[in-house]
Order: sequence, then structure tokens, then C-alpha cells
Amino acid sequence: MKLEDYDSRHLLFAALFMTSNRLQSIGDRFYEEITSKQWFLLAALNTFEYAPTFNELSSLMGSSHQNVKQIALKLQQKGYAEIETDPDDRRKSRVRLGRKAESLQSAYALKEEAFMNLLYKDISETQLKTALETLNTMMKNMEECNI
Repeated sequence: MKLEDYDSRHLLFAALFMTSNRLQSIGDRFYEEITSKQWFLLAALNTFEYAPTFNELSSLMGSSHQNVKQIALKLQQKGYAEIETDPDDRRKSRVRLGRKAESLQSAYALKEEAFMNLLYKDISETQLKTALETLNTMMKNMEECNI
């Protein structure tokens, strides 16, 4: 079967996998200290106004509790995250940015901005919003999938 025999839905599905793989590969070479998955957890932590639980992080990141915990433990070993027991419910653990996270962000701020400018070069704000709406709808639809 040739590429032109596939419909747009299947081509987009494949393109999402290709994009994910390439982003992870680029991300793993981008930072010297952390992997792209570790960066994503740090970015996710920045979206919370409080120290989230592993379940809250895993829900936001679209990953399993166990995977998020393993990434957080590695970040804790490197000083980029701190894991603490919830004082109100000792069964829960909470994750917060570690002492080295801020210096990492400032060290890479200019490089990150240059990467974003290159990644989104020649893409209009309208195209970005449409892509974001499409992906958000797909993520919502995935919640209904029980496969």
C-alpha cells in the first residue's frame, strides 16, 4: 500500500507518532542534565500553584502513576525535584521543584526561545490555535476510548 492510499485520519495518526518520537529525540539532546521526559515533568510542575500528587501529575502528563514516580525520583536524585509526604494524608506524596530547577530554567531560557521560534517558524497564530483545538478534541475523545 502506498502513502497516498491512506486517508487523512491515518496520516495524521502516523504524523503524531513521528512528531512525538522526533521531539523526544531532539529534547534528549537539548539538555545536558536531564531527559525530555524529565523536562516535561518539570514543566508540568510549573503549571500547579501547589505541590501536586503523583496522580495529579500523571493525569496532566498523560502517563502512568508509576512512570511519573520513576521520573520524579530521578529528578530528586539530581536535585531538580523534591518529593515529600502529604502532611494531611500520609498515603500521598507531593512533588515540588527542587533547588536546581530554577537555575536550569534560567540557563536554557534563551536556547528554549530560539528553539520555539525555529519550531513554529512560518506557522501563523491561527494555524497554532487550530492545531491546539484539534489536539484538545482528540485528547478529549481519547478519554472515551477503553481500548
